[in-house]
Amino acid sequence: MLKSSKVLSQFASFVPLAVLVLASPVIGSAQRQLADPGTGPWAMVDEEQVEDVCRLDRELLQQVMMRQDQSFAIVRYGRLCFVSGENASDGPGISHLYSATKTLGAMLTGSVMYQTRDLRPESSSMTGPLSEFDRMDRWLDLTALPARARINPDATVAHVLGMVGYSEDLSYGQKSHSYDATGSREINYLINVIDNVVQQNPRRFGANAVEVKDRLFAKLGLEHSSWDVDYFGYSWYGSLLDMARLGQLILRGGIYNGERLVDSRYVYNVTHPAFEDGSTRYGYLTWLNGGTCQPRAIHASYPHGISESSDCADGNCDQENDVGVWSAIGAGGQFIVGHRGLDMVVVGKNWGSGGGNALWEMVLPAVVAADPTFGGDEEAFCEAYAKGSYAPDLVRWEGGL
Repeated sequence: MLKSSKVLSQFASFVPLAVLVLASPVIGSAQRQLADPGTGPWAMVDEEQVEDVCRLDRELLQQVMMRQDQSFAIVRYGRLCFVSGENASDGPGISHLYSATKTLGAMLTGSVMYQTRDLRPESSSMTGPLSEFDRMDRWLDLTALPARARINPDATVAHVLGMVGYSEDLSYGQKSHSYDATGSREINYLINVIDNVVQQNPRRFGANAVEVKDRLFAKLGLEHSSWDVDYFGYSWYGSLLDMARLGQLILRGGIYNGERLVDSRYVYNVTHPAFEDGSTRYGYLTWLNGGTCQPRAIHASYPHGISESSDCADGNCDQENDVGVWSAIGAGGQFIVGHRGLDMVVVGKNWGSGGGNALWEMVLPAVVAADPTFGGDEEAFCEAYAKGSYAPDLVRWEGGL
């Protein structure tokens, strides 16, 4: 609990996000117009403007050493600031993103919750809006699932998203977190949940999870991605820059191209520890709290009531800013990493096991060198940033989150 509070085009349109507010106790320069890439091709920031527009030292980024198969990109303030690597372009760079699919699945589920929010609540099963706190057996016959499935009869959608829904005892202090790598234990059945929810009005919501996915892809401009939605655990094939679009949706609290697609409170729960007594490093199908010089994700209030478990027993809970770093991670080092306090998404391909930290360590000098407050003092920057006391580009979400 928180104790205190280069296939690139020049013709992409960047959409102002008027519903978001730039707010931080430490702001290095004038406030910037918020933007995202929209659904058109990305437009690269001109090389000579990278430092002014993106607050990044381009020369240091150009010095990053990589294997031939590696690539990475940085999006800051909604602008494509830097891309490097032979597989970085949208077309040739499409590849399997493995478990990064899980975070995509979390956002797909959240989009269905948002679309169905105005349906009349009903007491009977298979009717009404989808909520993260619905029991799974409201939308599924758990007794009809195959033997490999393990879902506690009392599990909610949130329990499954947090990978604790298989626990024999879901009471506080008794939940277990074990990674459902392929999704066959519990998370793949969220696909069936989506199918059953949208069948209430197929014309409005889509006929099934595949059609819901197609609509979400269109709104995000994911033209270099494919996902058959047979599995939540893996099977998204996408480009580096499509990964960045998903990251930007999360970074903006569920808004993309000027339209709210997912509720901000749900995105908050995706990017904060879902069930601390199971794991303090996992939100909704998304990883947290895994690196140095990064603020921890600390839940301001447990989504299912205040928790007695400390999600920062080895750190400082007295954060000034709620800006924990989150990551979608796929096998072999496929990363989407969100730095909310810096208004930045870093994406990378083929960075290997533990590559998220390696990628951040490569990018960090370029961030600090152009930082208006710390100006190259990496030690001082990391001390302030990791504590959550420095968040120069924090964008508040709807609801004050």
